Amino acid sequence: MTRTTPTRRRTLVAVAAAAAALLAAAGCTSTASAGGSTEPAEIATYAGGQTSFGESFTYANGLVIEVKKPVPFVPTAQAEGLEAADGQPVKVRISIINGSSVEYVPDTLGVTIVSGGKQAEQIIDPGSRIELTGPSRALGRSGVVAFDLAFVVEDPEDLTLSLVPSLGGYDPMVLTTS
Repeated sequence: MTRTTPTRRRTLVAVAAAAAALLAAAGCTSTASAGGSTEPAEIATYAGGQTSFGESFTYANGLVIEVKKPVPFVPTAQAEGLEAADGQPVKVRISIINGSSVEYVPDTLGVTIVSGGKQAEQIIDPGSRIELTGPSRALGRSGVVAFDLAFVVEDPEDLTLSLVPSLGGYDPMVLTTS
């Protein structure tokens, strides 16, 4: 199993986002399978929304996501992401049910938290089985997975969590503690 460092993961995500933006800016859309049509291919984007911690959110394609309310977290000595962060470590439990008609891979998920007006630092803690995102195993239709993510937050009572299931095709779902 190859472990991706937080810096490498951020670099890969930034490179993928920049490549997608460059292609979109250049007007590059695939028409190869559209019978040579000159019309740009439409990309379905599923609307996000606001929900509460502990409540499920269902995207229009059937992907269901639930995020439990953050709880205090005690990192192990192997944890990374604590060095440059002041605040309190918390973890969130994310559960996903793939109700869509296509496979979904949870490691495409992105989560950010803002707490006390500051973006929270994400924690990686192999000793606690906490990574940067979900597992890389694809979920078929009706597949279910649950995993934890951890962050160092300024104020556990003042959190705004934004979750995007994939780099493209989904608007964020937003959860707040207030």
